Amino acid sequence: LDLADEHGLLVVSESPCVGLSFADAPAIVQQRQAQATRALAELLARDCCRTCVVAWSVCNEPGGPQSVPTAEAKRQQTEALLELVALARAEGTRLVTFANIPEHCDEANRACDFLSLNEYVGWYYDVGKPLAEIGRQLEAKFVALHADFRKPIMVSECGADTLPGCHMMAPGLWSEEFQAGLLEVYTELERKLPFVFGVHVWNLADFRTPQMHLRAAGLNHKGVFTRLREPKLAAHMLRRAWRP
Repeated sequence: LDLADEHGLLVVSESPCVGLSFADAPAIVQQRQAQATRALAELLARDCCRTCVVAWSVCNEPGGPQSVPTAEAKRQQTEALLELVALARAEGTRLVTFANIPEHCDEANRACDFLSLNEYVGWYYDVGKPLAEIGRQLEAKFVALHADFRKPIMVSECGADTLPGCHMMAPGLWSEEFQAGLLEVYTELERKLPFVFGVHVWNLADFRTPQMHLRAAGLNHKGVFTRLREPKLAAHMLRRAWRP
């Protein structure tokens, strides 16, 4: 944040709260909400005097269908999210949002100043679709969400795992060509749709994760740079797209 203050970089300061499940026992749900409230309060106190912070994000991906299996659980989620939004709103000087998967947008998103959408089409689902078709699908989704919520949209996460040095004639999963082409779809939509005001690529650099079949060599390879900070094709594409 010191660097962001010095160089005028805009920051959305986000609570570490992820995955608020409301399918658990009431006592656990209450404890989790208390922890989420405490974490957000600590974040507000820590960053309230930072000139680079322009918005608060009260949580990240609070949960999908499995975490709200009933109408009552869904009501509890909306109420809990509204409490967090109100807490951030009381700070009084910044915009308020929280990151969500587009299909999981909650009524509490209507209380936010803008929608923050984590979108991974082409990687976690709809694998193998041509990039042009992905672009049309994303445009239709963003237009529908904007018509429903009447809020500006920031793409708060997007990307695809990419093995450094993996190249394909036709862009395919794990290739540098696919990552660069996919991220270019988002930058083009940002230019085309006036209500999409920003794209935050996930991630800057590859990083260590627990072992799983989607994590080659125990790494999340969504970085546009390697762990040694060597650029992939996507880094060069983004530099061209975002050069002033």
